[in-house]
Amino acid sequence: MLALVFVAFLPLAWLLGNALITVVDAKRSAREWFLEDRVVAGIFVLIGLAEGAYLAAMTRGQSVSAFTKYYGILLIAAGVVSCLVTPVFAWIGKKRGWPNRQGLSLDSVKKFERREWIVIVLFLVLVLAQAFMLLLRTSVFLEYDETLETVVSFLNTDRYYEVNPLTGQPYEQGMPMRLKILCLPALLTFLTKITQADPELVTWHVFPVITLLGAYLAYVSLARSLFPEKRFYRCLFLLTVALLVFVSDYAYGAEGFGLLHGGFQGAAIRGAVMMPWVFGLCIRRKWRLVPLVILAEACIVWTLYGLGMNALVSVSFLAYLGLEKLLQRRKEGRQCLNS
Repeated sequence: MLALVFVAFLPLAWLLGNALITVVDAKRSAREWFLEDRVVAGIFVLIGLAEGAYLAAMTRGQSVSAFTKYYGILLIAAGVVSCLVTPVFAWIGKKRGWPNRQGLSLDSVKKFERREWIVIVLFLVLVLAQAFMLLLRTSVFLEYDETLETVVSFLNTDRYYEVNPLTGQPYEQGMPMRLKILCLPALLTFLTKITQADPELVTWHVFPVITLLGAYLAYVSLARSLFPEKRFYRCLFLLTVALLVFVSDYAYGAEGFGLLHGGFQGAAIRGAVMMPWVFGLCIRRKWRLVPLVILAEACIVWTLYGLGMNALVSVSFLAYLGLEKLLQRRKEGRQCLNS
């Protein structure tokens, strides 16, 4: 069952992300969006659905089983709606003369050069090595992390944050609401419950592999944004990222440590999946999906007391564009005066 859920993850994420992009950017050509964009967007849709189901259960004092039921219903409903969105918008687009919604045609795909194949193979070897390392490791070494213990307490009590996972006793002062509303432990509990797998296997092994795949898809999108016309540079960029991740997990707090040892944490998802994709969206001026990432971050990690890092990145990028535009206008004004 766990293998089935793992295999179905990417197609489901693509289906939801494809529907979302079709809706929010209906008048643009589908060629402006890539396969990895649709999958990463779908991951954030899955997080948003989990947050909605979790809040519905948690705020009513309902059980973990109730959340599981709510989330399952939302997933089925979202899947059905997503299947209907593409043909409906294709029909509307044909009537209104929108750009072709079809994906990238095979005729426009250039053959890979030998040097590109070499870099791609090296990149895939590194990614597979990292994935197997996550699946086969025996433990993780994270300071002050209680994610696994929290998931186990949810499963044992069938309630949220009623028992301290470290002591086994009820909370004396309760759980801060700003932490209680985060849905990531509940999502891990959902995966454990529906697959009947060991919580440690899901939390420490399987879910980090999903985070790893999402991270590299986000970096593929960022590479396309940085080097839209230079595919070999994109390949080198991805190989460099994989190498840096592989060699920088030597100590707690190092660059690759969070991704390779804490992929079940919200901070790792934010740093490795969300922020690279937001940078790519900002570079390509795809502003409509930036709020999705900001909201998804708010669902899984508490940052800067409510102000998320992705919001900070987006605002900084907008400020840079505004400053650049202002300087360009001043330059044009000076040229007009001189002429």
